[in-house]
Amino acid sequence: MLFLFNVLLLLACSPGVISQPSPEELAPLLQGLAEGPNELDKRVPLMTNDNTVAPLVDLQIFAPPVVPKGGTSCQLLLLNHSFGVGSYNAPAVVPYTPPTARNCGKVGEWAAISLNLTVYSKGTQYDRLSAIYLAHTEIWRSSSAEPTKTGTVWTTLKDVSHYTALFSKPGDLMMDFSNIIDPSLLLDGAFEVTLTATFFAPTKNFPTAKVFDTITPLSNLSPTLPNFFTIADDAGASTNITLPETTVEAYVEIFCSGNSAEEFWYLNTPDEFVGAFPESSGLVGKGPFREVQVLIDGQLAGVVWPFAVIYTGGITPSNWRPLTSYGAYDQPTYWVSITPFLPVLLDRSKTHSITLRVQGQGTNPSINSNWFVSGSVHSRTGSRKTTGRITKYSIGALDIKTTGGATAGNATVWTKVTAARKINIQAELTTERGTEVVSFTQDLHYSNDARYEDEGWVQWGSQTTTGTTVAKQRGTQVLRDAFTYPISVFSNYSLYTLEFGAYGSEIQQNHTRVLQPPVGVSRSIHSEQHAKGAIGMDNWPGLRHAINGTGATEQTFAYTDARGESYFRDAATKNDGWVRDVVWGTLRDANPPVPRNQIFGQGGGPGFRRMLHRRAGTGALKPPSP
Repeated sequence: MLFLFNVLLLLACSPGVISQPSPEELAPLLQGLAEGPNELDKRVPLMTNDNTVAPLVDLQIFAPPVVPKGGTSCQLLLLNHSFGVGSYNAPAVVPYTPPTARNCGKVGEWAAISLNLTVYSKGTQYDRLSAIYLAHTEIWRSSSAEPTKTGTVWTTLKDVSHYTALFSKPGDLMMDFSNIIDPSLLLDGAFEVTLTATFFAPTKNFPTAKVFDTITPLSNLSPTLPNFFTIADDAGASTNITLPETTVEAYVEIFCSGNSAEEFWYLNTPDEFVGAFPESSGLVGKGPFREVQVLIDGQLAGVVWPFAVIYTGGITPSNWRPLTSYGAYDQPTYWVSITPFLPVLLDRSKTHSITLRVQGQGTNPSINSNWFVSGSVHSRTGSRKTTGRITKYSIGALDIKTTGGATAGNATVWTKVTAARKINIQAELTTERGTEVVSFTQDLHYSNDARYEDEGWVQWGSQTTTGTTVAKQRGTQVLRDAFTYPISVFSNYSLYTLEFGAYGSEIQQNHTRVLQPPVGVSRSIHSEQHAKGAIGMDNWPGLRHAINGTGATEQTFAYTDARGESYFRDAATKNDGWVRDVVWGTLRDANPPVPRNQIFGQGGGPGFRRMLHRRAGTGALKPPSP
């Protein structure tokens, strides 16, 4: 732990690396993890051959919503639905009406709103992406576990208080969970979903949340299909938008996910080096760098360099059951202030549009197929018409470089991609409060190193994305997002094409983020995960199935916020079972450890066991020496 702190301190203090969270911001997170809980609960292990009927508890570690202590609240069932046969591209759509009971608090004046998404599945199924929309505005992007034949259940809580403007009005609630049931593919696991909302009345110590006045969707607005845009080219997707003339603040919140050939975009190979490998190796081109852009009337207004979310079937599925990668069940969102563009957006002489676009490193187009992207505009209004002018628009060209090389006969190939981006937009606005200066700045840095051996079947990838996004209004900071997202992946597919093939990986991924959102409390998060596993496959022609293997994942997680709340967790899983789960901090009771009867011994659960078929003379499946 001391070594990790020293590394982060060095990065934070290094000249030119101004985008890191500061040592002072990181200290409470690391100190809380180092101190540990006051006491440990005793664990009662299950025998690995115990035929328990209790479903496996699966989860993504998260800090639970901060809500009033005391006071009154009410719970509303939003959706109870089975996503099974016929659910692909067939979202569940139900009417929503705000609750009016006294214990809920007055409509639109709630202190907090939280959602509980609980899913049960039994059988065999791939991971599936899901999204929840209210009034065609995406409010939650999630995915699924790859369930067990004895049943798997997972629950995630999410604070949705900043969507109060949507929850205050009747509208359609839509959930897409496109699933495929197909006996010929041995896929029989349906997703049994229960979605509830809890509304909290304000208290003396926890008043009504400060929220946005209007929220406008950036989506395809379909009444019957998933509402996110499917982006496969460089044009992106545009939405015509009209904001109230009295708008004084506006922000875009963005959801974005790589899919299909873009699911592992951070491991994609630069086009300049794809020809070094045979087509049979299956390497995907167009490089590992991706930028999600927000454009207003065709002008770049801000960008997102996203965190690499790994789904439960990603890279090596046995790594992520029952402990998923960070973000799998609650993907992070990103904020761009478009307040400096209000002089443009409030000009009624023309129609205005906001475009969401994904840019990569390839050509015609720059990305593969495809990305799922949506967003919403959150705005606050005053009592008189807003006027103004943009006074500074400084957006240089993206500074991106690709280098690399190879040994004789391409025995070893290496690549390196670096990128940097600076944005500085300022405007002068005249509002009911007088004349004020608003600004939006971004300072982003990126580095990706990859190495390949055995014709690309063995790959190392190491990527670090860091940055700071800041918005100011009237000299006050109203948005700050300082982050670092390092990930390193080793994967070995050298045995994949055998009749009974095998593959494996080792992954290290961190998510460190200090976020002051434009609404809600400032919070700091540090997640560190290490996962390692291998899979053995059957000999089915075409689609192949995992029949054995191993997986082990460890994670430490820390959360603190401006209210003084905290949440710390230290968990480990192995072979489909929990071997350790310790939780402490002020929010512990809102998201406690898994039940004691879920904890197995040191060897983990009764899941995949290593019985891998190996090519003669290859030895164990392990990383070759660098």
